[in-house]
Amino acid sequence: MLCMTQRLIRVYKNLDIQHIKAHLLIWGDLTASCAQCNNLGLKLDTPQCPQCHTEFKYIAFRNIKDHLPKINKLNQERPELILVDYEDFKRLNGVLKAQEFLK
Repeated sequence: MLCMTQRLIRVYKNLDIQHIKAHLLIWGDLTASCAQCNNLGLKLDTPQCPQCHTEFKYIAFRNIKDHLPKINKLNQERPELILVDYEDFKRLNGVLKAQEFLK
């Protein structure tokens, strides 16, 4: 249960973008997708991808502002999930793809 003074706050931490991608559930407007295999139509309570069997450890919302109420509920129901910023993930994933292409 959240204390009255507890609120969501962004915290920056060094994480492995490949590990995040391998375990990321991306939430769109109505449903979610697996970042590993792009399987669509997943629910928030899906613990692993039914297609590639990826265990979801991270979640990103394409439009965070539209889903703020869901985040509090998600923190209560699935506290093990780590919320990552979708824009950060997308940018860093693009950098990795470019680096791989230039090798």
